[in-house]
Amino acid sequence: MSEDEPIQSDTAGLRTSVRRLGREKLAERTIETVLQLTPDTETVAVTFRAAGLRLSRKAEAIRREGGRAVRAEVKGTDFSMFADFEALQEHARLCLQETVDAFLGMVAQAEDERFQIEQITQSTTVEQRLSDPAFRARREAAAVALQQVWESGHWIAGAWEAFSKVFDAYRKANPLPPAALASNDTRPARQDLVTRQVVSLDAWKAADQSA
Repeated sequence: MSEDEPIQSDTAGLRTSVRRLGREKLAERTIETVLQLTPDTETVAVTFRAAGLRLSRKAEAIRREGGRAVRAEVKGTDFSMFADFEALQEHARLCLQETVDAFLGMVAQAEDERFQIEQITQSTTVEQRLSDPAFRARREAAAVALQQVWESGHWIAGAWEAFSKVFDAYRKANPLPPAALASNDTRPARQDLVTRQVVSLDAWKAADQSA
């Protein structure tokens, strides 16, 4: 390959484990899946530096944004509208499901593109990459896409942490009787969230107002 020849990628031959993971893990479409698949901050920072960019946001700040959004929505909620803790937790999951789906729609593509950029980088010289504006633009776009996934994942993590505090408060205010505690400790988590109606955080207020 000459230095003036545009860099070509073998997109048919390059497939990451994220694609295979996508068919198995992404099908779960849960908050736990998001937490597992969120890129780590160092990976995003390295990808940014390679593209000539600088990661300016901090994960902690993004998590706080997610937490603030949840606290603003649940403020003043009458929790008596929930039959039990399970109903409350399910409603919280449904409130985040739209954001979870958006994350899962982005993560496999963003990771695949990052992987392909890495493969091209390993098989080309610095001179070739610097002389190819199309590759530089693609590398920058891949970095930005990965950042969006990273931000979305940490926002969801912060929101779920805030909901966890809501759960703790609810359990404290509504303790289970001893017999119920024993029977519920081993209750499996519900797996049918995917088939249920997808709602946003706005639905929290709507549910509260209709109660």
